[in-house]
Amino acid sequence: MALFVLDIDAEGRTRAGGLDAAVPEGHWRWVHFDLTAPGTEARVGQMVPPHAAEILLQPETRPRYLGQGEAMILILRGANFNPGQQSDDMVSLRLWAEAGLVITLRHRPVFAVRELQGELEAGARLAGGPGMLVAELVERLVDRIEQVSLALDDDVDDLEEAIVEPDCDPDILKPLPQMRRAAIRLIRYLRPQSDTLRKLEARGPEGPIALPPAEIRESANRAQRALEELDAVQHRLTALADHQYAQKADQLSRNGYGLSVVAAVFLPLGFVTGLFGMNVGGLPWTDTPAGFLIVCLGMAGAVALVLAVLRLLRLI
Repeated sequence: MALFVLDIDAEGRTRAGGLDAAVPEGHWRWVHFDLTAPGTEARVGQMVPPHAAEILLQPETRPRYLGQGEAMILILRGANFNPGQQSDDMVSLRLWAEAGLVITLRHRPVFAVRELQGELEAGARLAGGPGMLVAELVERLVDRIEQVSLALDDDVDDLEEAIVEPDCDPDILKPLPQMRRAAIRLIRYLRPQSDTLRKLEARGPEGPIALPPAEIRESANRAQRALEELDAVQHRLTALADHQYAQKADQLSRNGYGLSVVAAVFLPLGFVTGLFGMNVGGLPWTDTPAGFLIVCLGMAGAVALVLAVLRLLRLI
C-alpha cells in the first residue's frame, strides 16, 4: 500500500515509520503511496478530506495548485526516466501537505521522489518542515524537465547544423516527427505547471505549510525558462519541417520539369514515327534507298528545332 513512511524531526533527521503507528513527538510524517496498489484509495480516503481524496485519486490529472484551508494540494508532472519509456511521457506526482503530514502519490515511479528518499534514508537532513519537502520535490522535478528540454534543444542544434552541409544525408531529418511530438507533449504539461508554480510562489511563507520563498521562486523561474526553450524548440522544428517540405517540393518540381522537357523533345519524334508507321499507300520514299536517312535527318532537325525553341523561351 504505502511504498515508504518517513518520520522527520524538527532538525531534519529521518527515521522509518509505520503507517498505523503514531507520529513520534516533535516529528512530522511523509507517506508515499502507489496508486496501483490495492487498498490505496481507501487508505488515502481515511487520511485526507473527501473532496481532497477525490482530486488526488483522479485517473487523469494536469498540473494544478489548490489551497485547502490549512492544507494544500499540489499536482505536478515530471520527466519520465523509467527504463524503456520515453522521457516526454511525463509522470504525475500528486501531493497533499498539512501541518505534520505530507502524502505523495504516483502511478509510475518518480525518480525525484526515489532520489530524495534515498538521500534521507542515507542520513541527509531535511530541516524546514513539510514546506521544505514540497520545495525539494518541486526543484528535483524541474531539474529533470530542464535536462530533457536541453537535450531536445541540443538535438535541434545538431539538425540545423547538419542540413546546411553540402553532402547532407537525405535521411538526416528522419527523427523530426518524433522530436516534434516530444516537444508538444512536454509543452502540454509544462505550460500549466509553470502557471502552477507561479501560484505556489504567490502563496508566500505564511500558514502552517511554510514554503521557502527563494527556493519556490527559483523553481518557478527555471520552469518558465524551460517552457520558453521548448516553445523556441517547437518553432525551430516547424522551420526545419518547412525546409524539408520545400526540399521535397523542389525535388518533385525538378523531376517534373525534366520529364516535361523529355516529353517535349520526343513529341515530334513520336508523331513522325507514328505517321510513317501507317500501313497505307502513298507514303513518300518507300521505294527510295535514302528514305530512311531522310526521315532520320528530318527527326534530328525536329529535335534541334524543339531544343532551339525551348532555349529561346529560356525553359532549358
